[in-house]
Amino acid sequence: MTFSYDVIVVGSGPAGSTAAWQLAKTGIAVAVLEKAALPRYKTCGGGIIGRAFQTLPLDVRHVVAQECHAAQLNVLPTGLSFTTHRPTPIVSMTMRDQFDFALLSAAEAGGATVHQRCALEDISHCGDGVTVMTNLGTMKAKFVIAADGALSTVARKMRMADGRVLIPALEYEVTVPPNQLDGFRGIARFDFGLLPHGYGWVFPKQKHLSVGVLSTVQQGGDLKQAIGRYLHLLGCGSASQVQRHGFVIPVRPRTGPFVDQGVLLVGDAAGFADPVTGEGISFAIRSGLMAAQSLIDGHLEEEPVRQAYTHSLAETVFPELRRARLLAKLLYDLPRLRSWAFSQHGQRLCEVVTDVMAGTRQYRDLSFMPRTVLRLLLPRKWKHSAYEPARHGDGQAG
Repeated sequence: MTFSYDVIVVGSGPAGSTAAWQLAKTGIAVAVLEKAALPRYKTCGGGIIGRAFQTLPLDVRHVVAQECHAAQLNVLPTGLSFTTHRPTPIVSMTMRDQFDFALLSAAEAGGATVHQRCALEDISHCGDGVTVMTNLGTMKAKFVIAADGALSTVARKMRMADGRVLIPALEYEVTVPPNQLDGFRGIARFDFGLLPHGYGWVFPKQKHLSVGVLSTVQQGGDLKQAIGRYLHLLGCGSASQVQRHGFVIPVRPRTGPFVDQGVLLVGDAAGFADPVTGEGISFAIRSGLMAAQSLIDGHLEEEPVRQAYTHSLAETVFPELRRARLLAKLLYDLPRLRSWAFSQHGQRLCEVVTDVMAGTRQYRDLSFMPRTVLRLLLPRKWKHSAYEPARHGDGQAG
């Protein structure tokens, strides 16, 4: 039996589900393929930043277990510590199985067809669309949205150009006594200096802590040793229960194109994670919605769809990721400059990064960075350009 749709979305994470929701509400026949049984566990810190909720057109606050109105950043080698506060949540803590399932349920309620336990086996493009072979049978569509994560099967089968940088991360779900858990409540914690080119985080959940480390270099060093040291630093070295998970994060986009042979790449499959934090949900949601809108505005015609999605990415996602890589360079590649910058401008830098996480600023506004730091980071071709802040001194916000 062959199933036919206008659009097939492979993957039911935030990118895929929001794309399916957007398409379904306009009457486009869309199916979501998910290889697991739902709801399914997803390895992730589960911290949904304010920027992601601002982008999200659906209300799924009912799956939030805890809201963090404070964020703490520690530069361990220097002993520096900075805390920011906001009236609205900076990071909302969820379990990804619940968050993703809420998004997918909204898409299904809106008219999307969901195929669970449906694994993609092969995919091919022909003149009139895309054929998808699965363990449940053959399916055809005019377009496919590849929302199947950092190890995208769709992109690999379609031989789409890569060029991403995939960095390693470890996340431990750590059960600690209630009195110890209370000490972490309400604060999203980030620690630099645990390992070269990386950071650690602590996200408090309802009954446990999500503790993780990542490295921004592909080799990654020994993350197991780093997270072991981190647990002892946090006082969690003798935790009663620990669940260990490893994953990769794409911190540089593919070389493109992002629309090819009837396939649109979104989220981690496209390489749209934030190079500063490794957070991918907000750009996953944004790219999923943009891909869906491009299909709608392009009337499911190949060239108009390609132009619309390419233009949307070029105007919004790509500039933001390019500017974010400058700040990532400061944080991970230049430890001496980082230590100096935080000793001189630490609270200011933390406030503006919090604004970016909260969705009230963008990385593209590089004027938030101290002028002296910015001069050291900007590529030569950007010096004396519109990206350089006005000459108002380091002590003022841009």
